[in-house]
Amino acid sequence: MTESLRVRRFLALILAVALMAMAVTGCAKHSAVSPQLGVATPGGLVGNESFTDASGTKSSTPAPTTTADQQAAIDRKIIFNASLSLDVVDAEKALSNCEILVAKYGGFVAQSSLQKSSTQVLATAVLRVPATQVTELMNGLVGLGTVTSRSSGSEDVTSQYIDIQARLKVLRAEEEQLVGFLKKATNIKDMLAVQEQLGSVRTEIEQYEGQQRYMDNATSLATVTAQLVQTTESFVAPRGFGSAFIQSLARFGHGLAAFWTWFGGSVVFIAFYGLLIWALAWIILKLRQRHSHKSPPPQN
Repeated sequence: MTESLRVRRFLALILAVALMAMAVTGCAKHSAVSPQLGVATPGGLVGNESFTDASGTKSSTPAPTTTADQQAAIDRKIIFNASLSLDVVDAEKALSNCEILVAKYGGFVAQSSLQKSSTQVLATAVLRVPATQVTELMNGLVGLGTVTSRSSGSEDVTSQYIDIQARLKVLRAEEEQLVGFLKKATNIKDMLAVQEQLGSVRTEIEQYEGQQRYMDNATSLATVTAQLVQTTESFVAPRGFGSAFIQSLARFGHGLAAFWTWFGGSVVFIAFYGLLIWALAWIILKLRQRHSHKSPPPQN
């Protein structure tokens, strides 16, 4: 009887220990899962970016907007450049017509020059016109003379523009943070250190803002370089009798001007050699006259 009672007590003790172990294991599992479902923090719930649910499956929040989406959301930034070379009858008049044309299409002359030599007159004009009007301007310039060369090209700077915008956003946030630190500074050493860093940040902001303004200007206005060449040798095909007659007068005037230029530079040499030839001819004539007087008359 005593032995049977001891066995029963021993089995009851083992059962109690097993129940306590199961209870402790269940509490541990509950503690391991519960905090992942939402622990309050100053910024929200832990697991805002990723958490593990009761089934063991990991979840994550949606990815932020990509750079490609930002790039598609803004207008593309394209720099357009073109150049045109023309043979013209009157370079000065053609240059004046360029100024009229570019003003007609809402642009302006950024730079112009006129060079004259003994063989040609060269006029160059750098024109800035809205990108939407560049085709009309090029067609108008073609009518000023005969095209000898023509080229155009473009550069897409959209990615650089987006990069500058992103850098400016970061720098301005840093500037705002430094201003806050400066207001809270309590001693001169801290104030000077913050001011030095703030000055460096503001310098970078000004540099990037300058690049942004340059890109805005370069992409909103196209650049067209027109080169107008007037030479005495070149002949621009006339259009009609009146144009041909005027062109022939112009060529005659160029030839006459070239002759007088040559004559003015050579008149001294012409006078010198002319006098020398005249003197030699006069001496030879006198010698012949003397020889004829001294010779005896012919005998019969």
